[in-house]
Amino acid sequence: MEHQITNIERLVTSGKKVVTIEDLAVLWKIPERRKLIERIKYYLREKRLLHISKGVYAYGQDYTPLDIAQKLVPLSYISLYTASQMHGLTFQYYETIYAISLRSKTYTIDGQQYVYHKVKETIFYSQLGLIDNGRYIMADKERTICDCLYVFSSFYFDNLLGIDTEKLSLISKIYGNKRLEKEVNKLIKIIHAQK
Repeated sequence: MEHQITNIERLVTSGKKVVTIEDLAVLWKIPERRKLIERIKYYLREKRLLHISKGVYAYGQDYTPLDIAQKLVPLSYISLYTASQMHGLTFQYYETIYAISLRSKTYTIDGQQYVYHKVKETIFYSQLGLIDNGRYIMADKERTICDCLYVFSSFYFDNLLGIDTEKLSLISKIYGNKRLEKEVNKLIKIIHAQK
């Protein structure tokens, strides 16, 4: 007899650590909402799934706040203070997870704060400078710089080593913001002077 793949095995092989109810419907091929919710409740009782927030669940213990951030607001990407810290652009430590999305929102889950800053659709939907590692999407160094300067008009960077100035200039144009482009041009001059 052939081995039937269980729902949990499908979840494990997907590589996703945090999922939404919509993710589970697709992964488990259960289109009927009532059946899907019954199945989720079963796995919650069995402690094979962990409830994170409304419609958001985790599998296992090796998920991160970044995984959660991507699922709380699925149309979002990690950026701003969080990405600048992870890329070594700033040396300050921030516990709060900062992201870019189509709406501003703040969540607190198990003491962890998640802050989403709204940008225009034309900016958000541009894929320039975004990295998808399969678990969450994050701005690269250049996109992070542009996001920070767009959202916070006077943002200070501790380290600009390794910045691709051509890419930085290209990404700055998607914002349609003269102030941002002017600040990026100042940074590019600083970067060239450091070489």
